[in-house]
Amino acid sequence: MTATNNTETNTEEQSLLERAGYILAMREHGRLELRRKLLHPRKKDVTPPPVDLVDTVLDRLEELGLLDDGRYARQAAEQLTRKGLSATGVRRELLARGVEQEAVEAALPPAEEDATRLEALLRQPTYARKLASERGRRSVFQALLRRGYRHGEILRAMDITDNMDE
Repeated sequence: MTATNNTETNTEEQSLLERAGYILAMREHGRLELRRKLLHPRKKDVTPPPVDLVDTVLDRLEELGLLDDGRYARQAAEQLTRKGLSATGVRRELLARGVEQEAVEAALPPAEEDATRLEALLRQPTYARKLASERGRRSVFQALLRRGYRHGEILRAMDITDNMDE
């Protein structure tokens, strides 16, 4: 490799590091998500960088502690849980985002808390109003299934909510 090529590679690597830093400054990212963003620039006139260079930059960011799938998984799991997803729903979403299984499992909220979270969701005005009609109950049931709650959990929580209203 000539000195010119080495300088170009260093410049390109520095440029990628800066771009990655800018992306990470906005919010945490998982390795795969950041890799996709670096490999597929939004600007159409920008040539995508070489894959091996992107992987080198990602490795460097991990060494510096700026990129951490475990930290990303914990933050994302917390956010998804606040949005009302069950532990199963959080697992499904994080795996879909390309987070490694080990980091996902370590970040999951305790499954035992699903029942409490589910009951709290059903007491929210948005859901509580819908529970008054059969059509609304079906709608709520389907929405909760999409959030990763199990059939039996939903029925039990609906029964508890119904009994509290009486």
